[in-house]
Amino acid sequence: MLIASLLLSLWAGIISPALATARATAPLANNSPAKTAEAKTVEKLTWSDSRRLTWDDFKGAPETGNPHHALTAANLAVDAKCTSNAFSYDVKCVFLPEESWSKNKKSASLLKHEQLHFDLTEVHARQLRKKLKELGSSCSNLKGNLSTTVSTAFKDWKAEQDLFDKSCSHGLNKQEEAAWAENINQRLNELQAYR
Repeated sequence: MLIASLLLSLWAGIISPALATARATAPLANNSPAKTAEAKTVEKLTWSDSRRLTWDDFKGAPETGNPHHALTAANLAVDAKCTSNAFSYDVKCVFLPEESWSKNKKSASLLKHEQLHFDLTEVHARQLRKKLKELGSSCSNLKGNLSTTVSTAFKDWKAEQDLFDKSCSHGLNKQEEAAWAENINQRLNELQAYR
C-alpha cells in the first residue's frame, strides 16, 4: 500500500483593521514557521512541471511500523499580507525530502503514485491562488474572507488526497490511478494561468 502524508503548513497573514499582520498555522501543522526557522533550514523542492520527483528526493527514514511502502510529505506554503492596504500573497507547492521516505526505491509505479500526490498538491495550490486573486487587491474586506478561503482550501486538499488513495487503493488499482492521473493533468492545464 502507498500513502502520502500531508504536512499542512500555512503562513497566512490574518489582516486586522489596523492592517497589522499576525501569523497562523493550519490545524494539522507539525511545525510552525517560527520553530522551523529557529531550529534549522528545511530543505524544500518547489513543484515544477519540468522536474519530476526521483527516489533520491526521498531522504527520510522509513517508519518501520508503517504498513505503507512510501510517504510523500507535501505542503501548501501560503504567505499572505497587507502592506499599505494592498493585499499580496504567495502560494507554493513544496515537497519535503527529509520528511518523505520509501521502503522500495526500485519501484517505478510507486514513484509515479507519489508524484501524483505532489501533482495533486499543485492542483490545489493553483486553485488557492485563483481564489486568493478573486478576493481582490484591497485589504478592507479580507479579515474573515482570507481565513475562510485558506481553511477551506486546506480542508479540500486533504480530503481529495485521502480520496485519491482510497479510490486507487494506494496505487494498487492501476486503472483507477490512470484515471486520476488524466484528471490531475487536465486540471493542471485548466489552471495554467495560476502557475
